[in-house]
Amino acid sequence: MRLLLILLLVLLAAIGLGIALHYDNGYVVLAWGAWTVEMSLVLLGLFLIAGLALLWLVSRLLFGLLRFPASLRHRLGERRHRRAREALTQGLVDLAEGRWQAAERRLTRRAEDSETPLINYLIAARAAQLQGAHRRRDIYLKNAYEQTPSATVAVLLTQAELQLAHRQYEHALATLRRLQELSPGHRYGLRLLARAYQALGDWPSLEGILPQLRRSQVFSREHFEQLERECCLNLIERHARMGKRKELDQLLGRLPRRLRRDREIVHGRIIARLKLGQATEAEADIEQSLRQEWDPDLVIHYGLIEGGDVARRLTRAEQWLGQHPASAGLLLTTARLCIRNQLWGKARQYLEQSLSVQPRPDAYEELGRLLDHLGEEAGAAQAYRRGLELAIQRKDTVPEGEVKPPVIPLPDSRAAAS
Repeated sequence: MRLLLILLLVLLAAIGLGIALHYDNGYVVLAWGAWTVEMSLVLLGLFLIAGLALLWLVSRLLFGLLRFPASLRHRLGERRHRRAREALTQGLVDLAEGRWQAAERRLTRRAEDSETPLINYLIAARAAQLQGAHRRRDIYLKNAYEQTPSATVAVLLTQAELQLAHRQYEHALATLRRLQELSPGHRYGLRLLARAYQALGDWPSLEGILPQLRRSQVFSREHFEQLERECCLNLIERHARMGKRKELDQLLGRLPRRLRRDREIVHGRIIARLKLGQATEAEADIEQSLRQEWDPDLVIHYGLIEGGDVARRLTRAEQWLGQHPASAGLLLTTARLCIRNQLWGKARQYLEQSLSVQPRPDAYEELGRLLDHLGEEAGAAQAYRRGLELAIQRKDTVPEGEVKPPVIPLPDSRAAAS
């Protein structure tokens, strides 16, 4: 509407000027030295308009010539950027379809022309990782950092991920520690750091970041509790293996109540105390745990305790039998305590009852040793054979982490017979 009004005003002005010039064309004289030029005002106006138009065209031409190099560079740059975008898209397609070599080639060839070279190099690093070309992967990650120094965290996270995927745990740990220095408490960085410690079996370091993992809610509740349990179990086993009683007691003392009552932790704790020869602590620990909740597997360890008041433990086990008469594990434990008290007849009776409830390789082993001690070689050989067959069948000789039952010393059979 505004443009139409302007055109209307220009048209009216032209009409008015035309009418005015129709009555009087005007007269113009131009003199320069000996030269004199005479013309009408209309003709002068036409010459001026033509001159201005020519001046505008010449200026436009000169301006275009001056801008040509920059314009050419701009057009070529736009062309390179377009090809780089196409290469990035096709590279992602190649990576998704498993053409890793083609993806790497496309992404790196156009990385310098890309508007986002960081993305090109990060994806190219993943493509190289999938080909097992770890040297090229590290070069691409270095290029990504040099292209975009502000994206250091993203580069380090990618590098740590790829190193963990290739089981380069020591390198990943160094990368993640640097990441924590740059961005302390980074949630995904903490998650990867936990994975690195777990893979390396560095349980003390993992225990050190458990509070951060809990506060940051890096894992789901179930996953975190499983990780916490695994860490504690391995620390307990580590202290027991290295004979560190003080460290074990300190660890158990700082465990939250939830973990202290955890079934796996209880078993691990008892096994560790048995390995360290803490008979009194193991006995009290087992009795307290069984008072809180009956555990047919935990009671097995009660018969493996060496030293202490064996007669008292036998009395306690027989009291438990009144409440759990059909527990094969408790019957086996009671038999072992009878053997320690040299009650051969009762031990044999309990072992036979245990095997009638649930055949176990360790029960057959105890029965074989007892019969061998009593001079019944045929019966002992049969018990050993059945126990071996059962152990092979179950593939359950001595699971990793289980305490191997100690050999209970038996007196010489001839001396006993006399």
